[in-house]
Amino acid sequence: MSGNKTSNLNMHHWTGADPVLRTEFNENFEKIDAFAGQLLAEEPAPVQLGYGMQVVNAKQTSMLENVSIKGRTLVNLLGREGNFENSGKWTEGNGDLIIDATVRKFGNSSGKIDNSTGTGEKVRYNSQPLYLAGKYVLYGVWAKSAAGTPQGELFLIVRNADGTVKWTNTVDNGHRSFYINATPEWRFYYQVLDLTGSSVPYYTARIDVNTFGTANDIIYYDGLVVYEISQDEFTAFRENKLSYDQVVAKYPYVDDVKHVNSPYVIKYGDNLLPPFHEWILNPNATAIDPYKLRLVTNTVDSYSTARVAVLPGRHYTLSGDPGSGNYEVYACDSDYNFIKDFGQFLASNSSITFKTPSTASYLDIRATNRNTASIATTFSQPMLNPGTAAKPFQLRNDDYLFFPNVQLASNVDGTVYDTLFQRDGKYWKQARFKTMDLDGSLPWKFHNDGTGFKQVRIENLYTNARNKTVIKHDGKILTVTPTAISLADSVYHNPTNSITLNNLYISIADTDSGWGESYEPSPTEIQAYFNGWKMFEWGKFNNTTYTRTDNALKAWVQIGETDYGSPKNTTRTTPSTTMATAFKYRPYRLTYELAAPAAEEISFEGGISFREGLNQVEVGNGMIVREKAPLAINAGVAVAMGDVSSPSAYVMRQIRAVYKNGQHDPTWYESTLNPIGLVKARLDWMNYDPTATYNVTYLALDQYALTCNLESIQGEYASNLKKVVDQLAAHQADVEARVSTAENLARQVHISQKGVVNPWGDNNSAISKAINGYQKLPSGLILQWGTAAISNSGTVTFPVAFPNYVMHIFGQVETSAASQTVGIGSYTNTQFMAWTVAGSQQTIHWFAIGY
Repeated sequence: MSGNKTSNLNMHHWTGADPVLRTEFNENFEKIDAFAGQLLAEEPAPVQLGYGMQVVNAKQTSMLENVSIKGRTLVNLLGREGNFENSGKWTEGNGDLIIDATVRKFGNSSGKIDNSTGTGEKVRYNSQPLYLAGKYVLYGVWAKSAAGTPQGELFLIVRNADGTVKWTNTVDNGHRSFYINATPEWRFYYQVLDLTGSSVPYYTARIDVNTFGTANDIIYYDGLVVYEISQDEFTAFRENKLSYDQVVAKYPYVDDVKHVNSPYVIKYGDNLLPPFHEWILNPNATAIDPYKLRLVTNTVDSYSTARVAVLPGRHYTLSGDPGSGNYEVYACDSDYNFIKDFGQFLASNSSITFKTPSTASYLDIRATNRNTASIATTFSQPMLNPGTAAKPFQLRNDDYLFFPNVQLASNVDGTVYDTLFQRDGKYWKQARFKTMDLDGSLPWKFHNDGTGFKQVRIENLYTNARNKTVIKHDGKILTVTPTAISLADSVYHNPTNSITLNNLYISIADTDSGWGESYEPSPTEIQAYFNGWKMFEWGKFNNTTYTRTDNALKAWVQIGETDYGSPKNTTRTTPSTTMATAFKYRPYRLTYELAAPAAEEISFEGGISFREGLNQVEVGNGMIVREKAPLAINAGVAVAMGDVSSPSAYVMRQIRAVYKNGQHDPTWYESTLNPIGLVKARLDWMNYDPTATYNVTYLALDQYALTCNLESIQGEYASNLKKVVDQLAAHQADVEARVSTAENLARQVHISQKGVVNPWGDNNSAISKAINGYQKLPSGLILQWGTAAISNSGTVTFPVAFPNYVMHIFGQVETSAASQTVGIGSYTNTQFMAWTVAGSQQTIHWFAIGY
């Protein structure tokens, strides 16, 4: 008989003179077979990744597969009024609303009410009516005090349809409110309402400061929201199923209507610290190797900093060799404010372990000389890992999965939604919704005239569309009505009316359009309005309406102009094809549910592999991938992207990578020197190549203007070795299929260049090699390119029309001046609009993709 047993499967182990029994051999084989069967039978492990930072404890090193994301939409019924970027419609009340750019939570400013010298409460109304009857509503606002704890209040005030306050003398006058005990830290204050049985159709927002007479009676407001929510969401609030942090993550502030946009997953490597060239370096510090930093200084605390995303309430361990210097640790909140100095530092080649505070989102790790004034030292191999034990040094090796420019929408209650899913190594989107700009390129027609407004229409814009949402140019959400339109800023939609079902009807206030009470605008004049122009009579103030009947002295002014007696930003020619640009006009935007789902392949970048054990994973949205941002050039010193002088498309929160001619360029680093956001990408002049093309991938700071937060990402990973091998084999087959398809496509393109031009008949290889030319690929994809001369703005016509859809258009100005850029938009299947910086005529080069 065996005298010993193995440690894992408890198998018989014979030593020395132990007698060997047949039964023991059989028992060993049975245990091996049972263990193998268990491995082979185990199903893939499902994983649900929530929004934000989390830890995944993986059973087996394996790839994340079968990824899927549900679409989501937040509709802020207050439009952009809650962002307090200007006074907007906050025009009523006994308290001054100060737009304060020095204190803000979102955007560039907040709304401040100062009651420090008052003798009673101070209030400010927003005049925009909100149609809330029959809805479940979440309303809330971010607020902070200058000091102390002054009391504020957020109201939903009953209004008439015209916006006037509807006061009643009854005890229950219909107004809804809650108190805000503001603190010096920003906090979200909110309440949910059941208005499904309310007989009051219209409400509007009011903010108060109730306490008065002391220096502390000042409150800053920002990010005010009024969201329609589902009955299930309302119930979850009433049953206290959501923590404060969950509410903040699920219901962030957004301008007007936002869908999930550009979602991403990042799995951080064992070492959370980036190489030194990605740190914010002290001027006296030089990265001599990826993980070796040389500091020579005569100044105390000459620190270089790495900012690392972490989880709150978790243990982390920092190790490495600081030479004769120190590594220090600080905790920061989500806005990068310091919340804790751990009072710990690493002053030798060892390690320290610490626990992050409950409000921590980031750690600032510093390589510093601390209190030593004169020092020459080398920091090497810093390592930050989750857990209480230091791990052997590793280079940082993050995995990521980005879905650039992918938009995923839903209806209000979340029962109908777009879906991103994975199949055969590719990613697809099952679209249930479509979003489009409503600009002057569309075939608008006059429909009828109402009191104080005009109704216009587009015929056969869609087929059996449902769940329509229309955003006005100023961010206002238009009211959708199934009955005849009786007010401005309304959309008619009656799903039972087969005659009007496929048409879009919108009402426009005469004061917005400039059309007089009895004036009937022509189709081109309607197009001018949707391009951002207001009509008026030449020789009169441009904020008056056009009432002439002889069609003389017509003129148009760009919407947003407040110098009413000036000819600035005006034209005498109907601007039906010219987009207004002086005041950042944004066209109306329509989102609607498709009659039938449509599947389309989407682009992605990267892939995720979990390692066995703990994995720190971040899930979010708003990742801008490989943007060709304009360069700010400081000759002889540095170049930058995201600088205040040459801003990127969105404000930067965090730089992920910069690419030179498509390849990662590690010589770029994050900088806080005059960024348009929190950081910018900077490159020292010695590393700049003026002939190269640079692109940047970054996380957008102003998420409210881009996206709402996704709720979760579903996926799975192989939980045993056999499934890992099967997964790798399938993945390899998918890769080979994609490569062979690409090679075959390239071969066909080469052959097709010898074909005959035939747009777009039976010949799938149509081509024109002219300066303004095109190429149709066998797949049906069409490429077109060309040049155009533009003065401020102009229309560019494609060499041939796209039969179905224009996917993307890119453009650049032919110039050596860094400040010259081109804007592209308002495109149809036959043309697009281009805008350049004001000045002399510019030549632009453009490239379009469609089918």
